[in-house]
Amino acid sequence: MPDGIKTFDIPVTLSQTGGNVQLTVTSGKKELLRKTIQAGTIVPRTLYFIHHSHTDVGYSHLQAEVEKIHTKNIYDALKMIDETRNLPEEARFKWNVEALWDVENFMQKATPEDKKAFVKAVKEGGIGLSAMYGNILTGLSQPEELFHYTEYAQKLEKEYGLKINSAMMSDVPGFAWSLVPALTTSGVKYFSSGPNYLGKTNPYLGDRVGNFVKNWGDKPVWWQSPSGKEKILFWTAGRGYSSWHGIHPGAVFETGQKKIAEYLDDLTRTNYPYDIVQWRYNIVSDNGPIDPSISKFVDEWNKKYTSPKIVLSTNENMFEVFEKKYGDQLPVVKGDISPHWEDGAMSTAKEEGINRNSGLKLQQLTTLYSMLNPRLYNTQRFYDAWRNVILFHEHTWGAFNSITAPDLPFVTDQWKVKRQFSLDGNSLTNQLEKDLLQPLTNPGSKKIEVFNTSSWIRSGVITIPAAAEGNSVQDAAGNKIPLQKLENGTMVFMAKNIPALGSAVYTIIKNKTLATSPFVVNNNSVSNGKIALTWDNKTGSITHFTDNGTTNYAGSYNNQGLNSYWYVQGSDPNEAESNTEVHTKILENGAIMVKVLLTAEAPGANKLERIITLYKDSDEALLVDKKPVRTKESVHFGFPFNSGFKNITADAGYGIMKYLTDQLPGSNMDYWYSRRWVDASSGQKGIQWMMIETPLTEAAEMIDERMLIDNSHKKWKDKGTPGTTNWFSYAMNNYWHTNYKADQEGPVHYRYALRPHDTFNSVENEKYSAAFTQPLIAIPVNYKADIKGSLFHMKNDKIVVTSITPQDDQSFIIRLYNPDEKEQTTTFTWERLKPSKLIYNKTGKEISINDSISLNSMDVTEIKAIQ
Repeated sequence: MPDGIKTFDIPVTLSQTGGNVQLTVTSGKKELLRKTIQAGTIVPRTLYFIHHSHTDVGYSHLQAEVEKIHTKNIYDALKMIDETRNLPEEARFKWNVEALWDVENFMQKATPEDKKAFVKAVKEGGIGLSAMYGNILTGLSQPEELFHYTEYAQKLEKEYGLKINSAMMSDVPGFAWSLVPALTTSGVKYFSSGPNYLGKTNPYLGDRVGNFVKNWGDKPVWWQSPSGKEKILFWTAGRGYSSWHGIHPGAVFETGQKKIAEYLDDLTRTNYPYDIVQWRYNIVSDNGPIDPSISKFVDEWNKKYTSPKIVLSTNENMFEVFEKKYGDQLPVVKGDISPHWEDGAMSTAKEEGINRNSGLKLQQLTTLYSMLNPRLYNTQRFYDAWRNVILFHEHTWGAFNSITAPDLPFVTDQWKVKRQFSLDGNSLTNQLEKDLLQPLTNPGSKKIEVFNTSSWIRSGVITIPAAAEGNSVQDAAGNKIPLQKLENGTMVFMAKNIPALGSAVYTIIKNKTLATSPFVVNNNSVSNGKIALTWDNKTGSITHFTDNGTTNYAGSYNNQGLNSYWYVQGSDPNEAESNTEVHTKILENGAIMVKVLLTAEAPGANKLERIITLYKDSDEALLVDKKPVRTKESVHFGFPFNSGFKNITADAGYGIMKYLTDQLPGSNMDYWYSRRWVDASSGQKGIQWMMIETPLTEAAEMIDERMLIDNSHKKWKDKGTPGTTNWFSYAMNNYWHTNYKADQEGPVHYRYALRPHDTFNSVENEKYSAAFTQPLIAIPVNYKADIKGSLFHMKNDKIVVTSITPQDDQSFIIRLYNPDEKEQTTTFTWERLKPSKLIYNKTGKEISINDSISLNSMDVTEIKAIQ
């Protein structure tokens, strides 16, 4: 800033006296703002308006109405783009489509001419597209699901020659770390976050956002993936997406000057270091309209004033300009920004469990189709199934008055649509499985084929339908294996060493095979000779969990052990209640498995059943028959571990997260998410806790929902609890005041597994969690259905195959993941799949089928195998 006074004929005037700078904002003769700031402070001079409408698939309108609103917005935007074509570039109308769900709906009904106009507008920069299908709760998704967020973007790129390298999300505070590799795999380089924003009078600036907005608003960074190999430019809009809500079309002329002055004042006060500002321009409300007047406002502003300049821009263009100017100056961060809204999904725990299982099965079926009949793989049908899974995880669960008026038809109708996404995803997934396996199935066959969709040799328990008759099974080498008949008529046996990406055939025979049961069952304990469990006869919680050593892997919380039940009636976890005395019943006890049922009356539930199933590992299943309760409540299952197991690691999806160490500022410290497992360990011992239906965990204590700030806002933790070994599965709640369900009833099933181990090994954790969540598949087969050999083997089985997807050109996309904490190199050993060449899917680089492939720790790479 030069000495003296410098005055412009603009609303922002800067003057310097001594060491200070005075900023004055005027409108005509009226002074709006006078602020003294330190000399040398940068005053931002270019405001990038990112004009868009926030897509709430179901919230303020019924879903069908939301679709109509956003389709109309696209048509209105095309009209305005044409009408403002002769204005200066900065003032020409730009429209950002926040969610590609909007584009898909538009494309399904648009005429060829309309589609052509739309694609032209995108290519010319009039319309910006986000690669994201919707505004999704990333902490809920299974690992593979994140890679399908951008599937429709890839369709558009392929069909219309578009380039979609930026993404935007609105309303949602916080994002799962594995979103970074998922986005970069599809070519996304930029990611704009526009969180929920309620203004500076709100203690957290937004609704249930924790410390996310305060920590990330107006602080662009390079966000690295777990492997450190990829990064995206991550930029959270300081004013969120909603700071212009309440402003109707045309009202910007009356309100714009004051809002701009206030924002510039805030940026100056906080020493904002860049002269480019991201500002989401989203008027009226969620699912709002376009503003046809915005181009005129920007044109008149820029002609009248030198500074600040306003630019109507697409998200992509803003990022490109910003990166060119500041990209090499930005800090680099690496870690999880643990999200805050995922707990709402636990208001519909049953449907969330169904949805999570659908995602796991779709991932497994993709590989199974590649193994059995890749030409039968239907890309569109798999896309439809994934679309439903993703839409159930879209951030809006129901109506804005879902809590205050839960029985209104407007509310119940929205929930019906939302619920249907989970049910349809499940139905489509099951049909895909049926279409593949039914032609191979012969219910009367004595041959049982067991399929292993993993890239390493696996063993596991196989269930044979009740229609089968026999006393043993025989493998291909002639070895006889015992069968155990269960109470429901089905039979189980232990299949061993099933080839990677292959199968093995067993034959049911009449001969009996002598087998000694390894199990010892007493009134409150069970053992298989390797693992022993003891539970409290009053509470049913596991107080002792041991292997062949002396270590007790179980800890204690409120005098209870692992698998304890806690119900909070209200918001205060200190008032948590547990179940009454349990009744024990042995359901199964044979050579293969033992199953013990613990039944009890429990607060908040009609009945609590906990089933302990023991094979060679401990596999726990939980069932809760839930009562509908509309007063505030929550359900938690306690898993306190050995007090020495202070090293806590969680499954990040494709990566691992160390509790607190890998959580960036602004992360949710009240509860955490995990994809499939949490691990607690010391140097030499530890335990892996696996889960399927619910991903949310709490550290040290159950969430405290008592309203402590301004008597109206939940107080969020700003730090975690280092060294805690008390963990909880956050299974149910109805704590939200809007959007989510007011009550739920059961029965609801949860499955957990506990695996003791020696030193923590991330590769073992990945493989055991895959086996737990995607078990071996077995069917009685036609004699001609025997599949010989594996597709291929990994020479280094520390690198795993997460999916193999058939392509329309008869090639395969093989997704590789290195879960090890060190770089690993491998080659393929080809068997039934014999490609002619390999291509790195992201870069297009071609390599030989025998070339080595190296992956950083926690790296994800896609290889295209061309036959």
